[in-house]
Amino acid sequence: MQLNRGNFLQLLDFHALGREDVQRVVGRNAPKNLQLSSPKIQRDLIHAMTCETTKKIIAEIGNNFFCILVDETRDISMKEQMAIVLRYVNSDGCVMERFLCTSHVRNTKALTLKQCF
Repeated sequence: MQLNRGNFLQLLDFHALGREDVQRVVGRNAPKNLQLSSPKIQRDLIHAMTCETTKKIIAEIGNNFFCILVDETRDISMKEQMAIVLRYVNSDGCVMERFLCTSHVRNTKALTLKQCF
């Protein structure tokens, strides 16, 4: 077995641990033409999860007030990144912060960050 198969496949293996219903349909047990592990399929699945998670966050906020926190930083390869977080008060009165995404930007000027958003 490979030591590092990538985050997605490692997470899939972890999810299958101790779950017979999942083990029956993933990895070596899945048909060769239905592995759902190609990079394109992984991107599609992650995009679908992102959309569903964002919908849940928006539903939790409802018509209440919220704020958008935007911050910038450089990653290890010296590329500029922008991070977006939502902050709101949930129905229990607790302040919640939900990370939405990071995005590469040309520079960190306010106008560039605004256009990316």
